[in-house]
Amino acid sequence: MSEQEKTGFNRRDFLRRAAVTTAAAAWAAPVVQTIAATPAFAATNGTPRVGCFHSPDEDHPNPEQSCMDTCTGKCSGTTAHPGDACDGFGDPDGPCGIYCNISPGNQCPNSNFCNPDCFTCNADSVTFMCATA
Repeated sequence: MSEQEKTGFNRRDFLRRAAVTTAAAAWAAPVVQTIAATPAFAATNGTPRVGCFHSPDEDHPNPEQSCMDTCTGKCSGTTAHPGDACDGFGDPDGPCGIYCNISPGNQCPNSNFCNPDCFTCNADSVTFMCATA
C-alpha cells in the first residue's frame, strides 16, 4: 500500500494539528476574558454601590441611605407636614411612599431618592424631580 492510499493520520500530521489546536486554544482564552460582560451599573472599580432605602432599619441604619430622612430634612420648615408629604401617610402622592414602598428597609429604585437636590418642597406636597428608574 502506497503512502497516498492511506486514509488515516500519520504521526507527523497528528502532532502538527495538535500544535495548531493548542495554540488556538491558548490564544482564545485571554480574548474571551477581555470581552467578558462588565457590571451594568455606573461605578468605578472599587467603588461600592450604596443603596437607598425607604427609611432606616437595623440592616440599613445610615440616615444618608434613607429617602425619608433626605426628603424630610430637605423639606423641614418649607412643607406643613414633611413626613406626610414625603411618605404618603397623609398624602398618597409622597415620593418615598410611592417608589420605595412604605416600610423601613425597603429599597428604592435608585440612589436619586437619597439626593436632596431631587426633591422640590411646596407648602403641602413634595415633588420628586429626578429619574425614578
